[in-house]
Amino acid sequence: MFKKIVLASLLVGTFAGNLQAQVTSDYRPVYKSMVEKHGNAIVTVKFVMALNSAGKEQRIEDRTQAVVVSNDGLLLVPDRAVSFDFSAMSGGKQGEAGMVAKSSEFRVRLIDSEDWMPVDLVTRDAALGLAWLRIRNSPKNLAFVDLNSGGKPEPGMEFFTLLRTNDESGSVLLWRPGLIMGETRVPKLTYLVEGFPGLAFDVGGKPLGYVDINLTAMAGARSTMGLDMANTNLQLTPIDKVAYATKQASQLPVAAAAK
Repeated sequence: MFKKIVLASLLVGTFAGNLQAQVTSDYRPVYKSMVEKHGNAIVTVKFVMALNSAGKEQRIEDRTQAVVVSNDGLLLVPDRAVSFDFSAMSGGKQGEAGMVAKSSEFRVRLIDSEDWMPVDLVTRDAALGLAWLRIRNSPKNLAFVDLNSGGKPEPGMEFFTLLRTNDESGSVLLWRPGLIMGETRVPKLTYLVEGFPGLAFDVGGKPLGYVDINLTAMAGARSTMGLDMANTNLQLTPIDKVAYATKQASQLPVAAAAK
């Protein structure tokens, strides 16, 4: 127990030190500009997740952050909100016996609306950790983030993630800073980051890529009192890969299961 308390104290101190090192500037102009440019494209998607384990099913309602990426209602969401194999978190092979979650009954609430609109799954890319949904009977000319006008991520850069709070907190925008700490090309080009999941923007508001949880890194984190903290559980997929996959998704009909 004592070792666990010491470890927890060290971890809290480390993360607090990192946060303090980052929050040293006045970001008010950046926040204002980013909210004006992209705030209306950050929306909430709700869904029902069915958890299947040992032949038993449990259904729970959940929510996730989504980004409008076209003016006709294409949404970008993390793939884990659509389908999730919990064996990945324990280091097991995908498909091994365990708990598997699949989602349905997607719906979105756009800005300045009280209505939850039905949304259909278009496709998912498990390798990128992304999925795309389309608003059913979507309004035209929606505010959206143009992924083709992205910036180039580099280690040492700050990035910023826009998030929307839940209804209990007023469904307002949150702005969270992050830092690109390094890059790896194993097994593919990704950037190792501290921050929060979601679409990452540079200081000028250009999208840099998509930040999400690296489940492989989580499963491989075995150090305890050795405190080997060189690895990170968050990674950024470069925006060019996200933009290309989004372009392919935009040309697809909704998935057959969603019709």
